Amino acid sequence: MLGRHKRPSRRDQLSYRQINRLLPFTTAPLFHALQLLATGDSARFHMPGHKGEPLFNTFAEVFAIDFTETYGTGNLYLGDGPIRDAEVAAALYFGAADCFFLTGGSSQGILAMLATAVGRGGSVLLDRECHKSVCHACALLDITPYFVSAPLIEPFAVSGELPREAVEQQLIDHPDIRAVLVTSPTYYGVCRALPALADLCRAFGKLLLVDAAHGAHFPAVGMSAPIAEGADMAVLSMHKTLPCLGQGAVLLSAQGVDKRALRENTALFGTSSPSYPIMASIDLARAYTEGPGRTAYRHAAEACGALRDFVARRTAFTPLTENDFPALDPCRLTVCTAGTDTTGHRLADMLWSEYGVACEMADDRNAVFILTGADTPSSLHRLRRGLRRIARRRHAAVPPAPAAPFPPAERVMRVRDAWFAPTGRVEPAAAEGLICARPVTPYPPGVPLLWPGEKITRAHIELIRERWYNEISEITVVISKGTQ
Repeated sequence: MLGRHKRPSRRDQLSYRQINRLLPFTTAPLFHALQLLATGDSARFHMPGHKGEPLFNTFAEVFAIDFTETYGTGNLYLGDGPIRDAEVAAALYFGAADCFFLTGGSSQGILAMLATAVGRGGSVLLDRECHKSVCHACALLDITPYFVSAPLIEPFAVSGELPREAVEQQLIDHPDIRAVLVTSPTYYGVCRALPALADLCRAFGKLLLVDAAHGAHFPAVGMSAPIAEGADMAVLSMHKTLPCLGQGAVLLSAQGVDKRALRENTALFGTSSPSYPIMASIDLARAYTEGPGRTAYRHAAEACGALRDFVARRTAFTPLTENDFPALDPCRLTVCTAGTDTTGHRLADMLWSEYGVACEMADDRNAVFILTGADTPSSLHRLRRGLRRIARRRHAAVPPAPAAPFPPAERVMRVRDAWFAPTGRVEPAAAEGLICARPVTPYPPGVPLLWPGEKITRAHIELIRERWYNEISEITVVISKGTQ
């Protein structure tokens, strides 16, 4: 959570003592902290998509439906029973040939997807904006990554469209590539041109994989899911933008994909005791957005559009809109502070400490807010009021120079070799010339700046100091002769 915690109200303190009486023989600090947040006075513009609202009365008692593989429940990894019926319903809703439930989030799906499409020792072309779970897959499966980067959208300094020519050139230069994996939408709400990328992949005989972790709500707002746009496989985090319990996700596939291999690989990277409440919440979230929730999500998209207009007209900040990039998530609000005397981090902290508004993430230029069908008029009003009042106290500043993209890195070791080599930790200033052993990853959004096996240069260190100095204090490097 960003910012300082507000002092609990008397109601919150009573709730805390009541819980203590219910648990006289133990302490549960995590549960207590979450309970205080849940009963506190705040507006949540971050995942999970349910925002703490009890949208399903039938789901109020989680413990009551916490089962395992027993009579009538079905088995996730055998693909039978009511679990399979729920997966088929989800596949139809998302326009896919098949669907596999995941209780380990999209990270589990990323691992299973790459194991199926690329396999051990293969090669993949990656959007440089890919999540750190892709790096983990490359380390576990000894996959060789190649990269393509998108130009930055100013003044936000977030990546835009992937250049088709760059993707094509990589496929020509590296015929060993078996699949292309892109992130769409990104953490900031930017959507890639999936149909064009799908056509390009088909022309080269490659598979298109999509990390659509933040796009599970797209059908509810009239947009297509990745398989309907030509992707061969895609992962969606149901919990990020839909009313679903944390870790709930789905892996979608198109016709022609090896379903048995996908199912086996979801088991390989998943727990042997998948949570039935999580799976039930995936099923409920799909049913809700397919039915009555569709109206709520359309209203959320309208509210987000109104907030973008409000920020542009009534504050000193700048919203990311279709004028900056034509294809955006209609429920993602990205507010840029460039040109003012504050940062995205500071804006997020002030919203939380002064107005009880929690954003999804912030960086040096932006604060990002997730809107869903669970947001109340009161929460939306609080966000609008906080942005307006904080903006009144800000002053104009010289707009920052266009952000420099993170410098390309030379790969000198395989990802797997660097990950499992002897390692040590050094301050960024001492990392020049060394080999990265763990992804250097500001979180969120969880996008690695440097990958294991890449050589760290002075340019990398300078940019880390400039933009991520407050989050990255150490870098894990490969220990070799002369490295202490």
